[in-house]
Amino acid sequence: MQSRFSRLAALLSFALLLSCTSLTIAAPTKICTGDAALNKLDGYWTTTHFLRQLKKHGNWTGAMTATDSQQVALSIKDGRIKQNLAWHEGDETAYCLRVAGDKIWLVGDGKHSAEQGPYQRLGTLEQNEADLYLARIIQGCFVSEEKEQWCFADGKLSINGKPDKASLSLDLSELDLYGTPLRVEGRKLPFWYLIRRGDAWLVFEDDYASNEKRVPVDPKTSKPWRVLRKQ
Repeated sequence: MQSRFSRLAALLSFALLLSCTSLTIAAPTKICTGDAALNKLDGYWTTTHFLRQLKKHGNWTGAMTATDSQQVALSIKDGRIKQNLAWHEGDETAYCLRVAGDKIWLVGDGKHSAEQGPYQRLGTLEQNEADLYLARIIQGCFVSEEKEQWCFADGKLSINGKPDKASLSLDLSELDLYGTPLRVEGRKLPFWYLIRRGDAWLVFEDDYASNEKRVPVDPKTSKPWRVLRKQ
């Protein structure tokens, strides 16, 4: 009988040891600027809250104004953690991360003690960050009233089969706050703004908000430059 109790006690002790070891392995890890472990986290990261706002509003401006744009995203490269301060300001702060599973939190930058996050990986550094976000807003092919075919695939635009250099403007600092602004090249005005209305996408041509000669656009009353409908 004593031998049986001894074996039972030994099994319980072994199970407890395994449990403690498992908990230790699963415990969150803290990694700071310069740590070699950051190499495995290279890429673009964005908060889960922002992705929910992007899905809810369906446009870049709506999501950006519904959250703190200074804390929306991170990029990790060459052992450095860069907080993308509304994609407008530089960032040379040394940060630390708390890592748990596939999520990370920003901690202890020397100024703020509160954690920021969680962030999830948006994509790799080989991808274009603006394309990664635009792909979450609009996908598929559309036809304009002028019989043009506009196709959005993985954040890139082609018109009548020809790739266009239009790309999402992440920085809203000098722009009017409506819709999803695309920076374009080779046109009189530097931006196309996309706005979804029912089953159509309206496209407005627009300028920098700071341009004194800019003609203001009211997406509710102004005539769109293009109206795109699902093909």
